[in-house]
Amino acid sequence: MRLDSYLVGIGNLGSRGRAKRAITGGYVKVNGGVIIKPSHDVAYSDTVEITDGLDKPAGYWKLKEIQEKTNIIRKGDAVLDIGSSAGGFLMFASGIASHVHGIEFSHEFRSELGRIAHEHPNVTVEFGDVFAMPFDEEKFDVLIIDITVSPLSSVKAVGNVLPALKKGGSLLQVVKLPKNRDREPILRKLSSLGLEIIEIMESPKKEAYIIARKL
Repeated sequence: MRLDSYLVGIGNLGSRGRAKRAITGGYVKVNGGVIIKPSHDVAYSDTVEITDGLDKPAGYWKLKEIQEKTNIIRKGDAVLDIGSSAGGFLMFASGIASHVHGIEFSHEFRSELGRIAHEHPNVTVEFGDVFAMPFDEEKFDVLIIDITVSPLSSVKAVGNVLPALKKGGSLLQVVKLPKNRDREPILRKLSSLGLEIIEIMESPKKEAYIIARKL
């Protein structure tokens, strides 16, 4: 069996692409030796080792860094994650929160998110359009939104989901916006929704992390 297929098949890495990156990057050993060819033939009797952490999506490490700086999620919180994609935010938040509910639009991530929900009893997942879905009022302590849309569309999504956030609850909004772009229009719109901007964190990527509180 190909090494990349093996890594996906045994559940270590959620996709063939992630497996290939781990292998070509030198993060996978077979029987003690580093293998950098995804097509390398392996058997189930072989000893395969992966560098710690590579089995987690990039979002896991993104939220971990934000959490270390802001403590936005507290023990026992109920968290709503909009735009779950590969499930990194779900995986990290599940280690702190009492319940994490993820909503994803693309069915491309169905198998990965289904596996995460199966492996983490406090995680639930559904698929739908966040711009059109109804939400129960004041059900969650923390709202996380990371969707690949324009900044203004992202704010529109916040407006639709915000009723689900409890008063005094926290919002983490990931905005796809280069550092040199004017953010005031976005911040004004968020404030008009009844949110107090607490902090804006910069990212090496073309995005910013906005921390806010629902008044």
